[in-house]
Amino acid sequence: MAVSLKKYSTGSRSGMDRSLIILSCITLIALAARDAPAKDLGDEIKAGKIQRTEREMGPFRIEGRDFTVVIKDLKYPGATMGFDETVESFSIVDQDGRVHYEKSFPLEYDEAGFGESWGMGGSALDSRGLKGFRNESGKLVELPQKDVPGAGLVLYYGFTPSSPGSGGSCQVFAMREGKLLPLFLPLHVYGTNYELEPGSSPNSRRLFENDTMRFGEWTGWFEVVVPLRVFDNLKVVPLHYSVASGYYACEVVVDRSPSAEDTFVRLFDYPNGSSTPRHIIIKKETRVEFVFAYTKVAIKQGIYGCSISIDQMPWLMVRIDGKEGFVRDAEDLRALGLRQAG
Repeated sequence: MAVSLKKYSTGSRSGMDRSLIILSCITLIALAARDAPAKDLGDEIKAGKIQRTEREMGPFRIEGRDFTVVIKDLKYPGATMGFDETVESFSIVDQDGRVHYEKSFPLEYDEAGFGESWGMGGSALDSRGLKGFRNESGKLVELPQKDVPGAGLVLYYGFTPSSPGSGGSCQVFAMREGKLLPLFLPLHVYGTNYELEPGSSPNSRRLFENDTMRFGEWTGWFEVVVPLRVFDNLKVVPLHYSVASGYYACEVVVDRSPSAEDTFVRLFDYPNGSSTPRHIIIKKETRVEFVFAYTKVAIKQGIYGCSISIDQMPWLMVRIDGKEGFVRDAEDLRALGLRQAG
C-alpha cells in the first residue's frame, strides 16, 4: 500500500523537485536541530498567547530497551485553523531517562498563526533479512524468514502548507555504541512512501525484504519505486543492475489511458537509443505491460538532509503483445497512453 507524503498529523504513527529543488527545499526548511526559534516565544507563553504541551510516543522496544519520543507541541489559541498547532521539538529518551537525541523545528508566527505547522509520527522497525532456501532431494525449499524485532526506530516529519505531492521526510535510528542515533540525515522524498506491514508489536512496523523501505519517485510520467536498505547507508537494492549501462532496474507504477485511435511507438532493443527501433502499432485493444524503469539512482547529500536522485527521463521497459523493448521519448510515452502531470 502506498501512502502519500503530504502531511503528518501530530501523534500519527503511520507514514505519510527533483534533486536540486529538493535539496534547496531541505536547506530552506532546515530540519537540523536549532536553538530557540523565536526570541520572544517565552514571553508569548507567559502571556498565554501560545500554549506549550508535552506528549509521548511509545514506548518503542529497541534491542531489548524501551525508548520514548517526548514531543513538545505549541498551540496558538485563536489562530487560523491549520496554523494553530505545531511541533516545537522532540527528544528520544530511554527507560532510564537518558536523552539520546534532540531536535527542534523552525518556528515563525504572527497574529494569524504559525508560518508552518509541523507534525511527526514514528514506529519501531523489525528487521527482515534475505529469503533462505534448503535443498531437499534436488528441490529448493524456501525457509521462513526470521524477523528481528526492534532493530531500529523510524520517525516521519511533515509540514503544512506544502504544495501537492511535495513530500515529507523520514529518518531511521539504530543503536550505535550504546546510543540510539540517526543513521542518516532526514531523507526527503518527492512522491510516496510505501507503508510497511505491521510488526511484532502494536507500535512497530516490519521492513521490506533486505531491510528496505520503498520510496516512489515521480518522473512526470510515471513513478519509479526505489528500495533503500535503511541500515546500510541508504544502499539502493534494485531488482537488478545493468553493468553495461549503469542503470538500476526498478519497479514502475503507471496510470494508463489508452488512445481510441491507432498509433505506434518506437521500441528499442536496449536502453541506450543506439539501436534502430522497431515501429510497433498500438491499437485500443493492444495489450501493454510496463515491466521495469531503467534509471541511474543516487542519494544526494545536502547540509540538512538528503534526497533520492533519478534520471529526469528513465527508460521504460515495456511488453507490447509479447514484444519486449524500451521507450523513453515523450511521443512514445503518449502513444502508450501515458500523460505528463505534476
